Amino acid sequence: MGKEWQVLEPDPDQIDQLSKTCKIDPLLAKCLLNRNIPEYQEVEEFLHPCAYEPPDPFLVPDMHKAVARIERALANGERICIYGDYDADGVTAIAILTRALKELGGDVFYYIPDRFFEGVGLHCERLRQLKDEENVSLVITVDTGTRAFEEMDFANEMALDVIITDHHTPDKESPKALAVLNPKAEGSEYPFTELSGAGVAFKLVQALDHRFPGTLLLGDYLKIAAIGTIADMVPLREENRWIVARGLREINREDQGPIRCLLRKLGVRGFANALDISFKVAPRINAPGRLGDPDTAIAFFRCQSSRDINRIVDTMDGMNSVRQMLERDLEAKINLQLRHAYRKCLPPFILVAGRHWHRGILGIMACKILRRYRRPACVLSFDDHEAHGSIRGTSGLNILEPMHHIASLLNSFGGHPEAAGVSLPVTNVPQFRDRMNELLAAQSLASGHQSISYVDAVVDWRDLDKKLFTIISKLEPFGIGNHMPAFMTANLILESEPVRRGPWFHFEASDGQVARKCSFYHPSELSEQFERFDSVDLVYSLTPFRDEYQVQIIEMRPSEG
Repeated sequence: MGKEWQVLEPDPDQIDQLSKTCKIDPLLAKCLLNRNIPEYQEVEEFLHPCAYEPPDPFLVPDMHKAVARIERALANGERICIYGDYDADGVTAIAILTRALKELGGDVFYYIPDRFFEGVGLHCERLRQLKDEENVSLVITVDTGTRAFEEMDFANEMALDVIITDHHTPDKESPKALAVLNPKAEGSEYPFTELSGAGVAFKLVQALDHRFPGTLLLGDYLKIAAIGTIADMVPLREENRWIVARGLREINREDQGPIRCLLRKLGVRGFANALDISFKVAPRINAPGRLGDPDTAIAFFRCQSSRDINRIVDTMDGMNSVRQMLERDLEAKINLQLRHAYRKCLPPFILVAGRHWHRGILGIMACKILRRYRRPACVLSFDDHEAHGSIRGTSGLNILEPMHHIASLLNSFGGHPEAAGVSLPVTNVPQFRDRMNELLAAQSLASGHQSISYVDAVVDWRDLDKKLFTIISKLEPFGIGNHMPAFMTANLILESEPVRRGPWFHFEASDGQVARKCSFYHPSELSEQFERFDSVDLVYSLTPFRDEYQVQIIEMRPSEG
């Protein structure tokens, strides 16, 4: 598979001490140490995330200013616009703030720019329309605005107040908004900087709850914030872990409502976990925005009657099916281009582009290329003048850093170190590709970056049982920053050819005594391994499946000897 395997080996004395101090299984202690959680208090917070005490929301920069301005707007009956993004993080953040301000009696509505005609972020002309035509006096952004310098200057000239709530990495200076709520802002004293856009919106709701005690039921907002947090793939550590754990607890307490209805339709009838949200719910929250209709996702969170809930759930599920069909068509085109463009060797940065490719699924396609080839990937859609696209990067490399160096080639860019968006003149695409290759190669060389599969423990095939699964389930919720434990077992016999069901392949492997069913998600190079050898070493995780567990393959290689 091309990855180095590294079994993590904490000090045995540390494992023993943590196991005894915290009264936990040694394997669980080892997994915690592998996640750099060595102290009793940290272990308690990690294993019992609902007991975590989130930081004071007023530690977020400018929170006092924001709450005071919202109080004034509510008291004066001013028109408020929540201005957001069309992905699941943006949609959930909009749902959180519009609901909270309505419950507080506000005259509030939301606006999401058309992803195909306006693109992401704030736009001067739209701000003018909100002020002059919609009689808006306060705009609150969600999941956007950190780099809206020109737009904030324009808003100030019009005397339009703007509160920015965002979580993207800012420049050293912030836009001149009335308030900028971003835990990553220069000089911020907020102790946790990895909140999602929905997480920052929830902090504002927490602060409003301090001002209007007893009015807002925070559990209702945690359900929505948990979905946004999981969908935006921020690290599930500290406060994010609390948001997700508390949100899941609220979701699992309810028998009705839109989230439970969607879960039921997707076959989740018992306890829903973070993986159910990540792989089943989040794609359906994202699908309407990808297809240019984010209003459907917003309506989902507002539904009250069973009839409306079922109708919108069916609509979202249908949109997700359309999204999957578009992906299959575009994936075939991309694979053809990859075979022609990179016949001999792959560069450090893979770029593919096509005329009028569907812009709503470019990020998904970049993720698929990244997973398959394990190097940063960019997928662009272009017309005669401009190219728009998504970039996904490998852990340990910062894809934003080189774009700062070549900003003169670009119209715009932004995002996170491992996931970004970009637009540029179509004539600059070849130079952009070449410069990104140069800069990422230099960054990789300087950092000593290499692709490694980290393994939590080597286990015997016969020891994979419910007891082991119960032990590792204590580490939930799983996600970015807290992946499911990875185990390794050597010298296994492939007992059957892989059988494909949808995007999954299924087969059996045995240690000579115990045969177990295994599955893997369809990277072609993994399926090709079956034709080359019979005895294999596997790296895998144990994933929940219908009150049982299944062995999900991460890596495979031929056994030595």
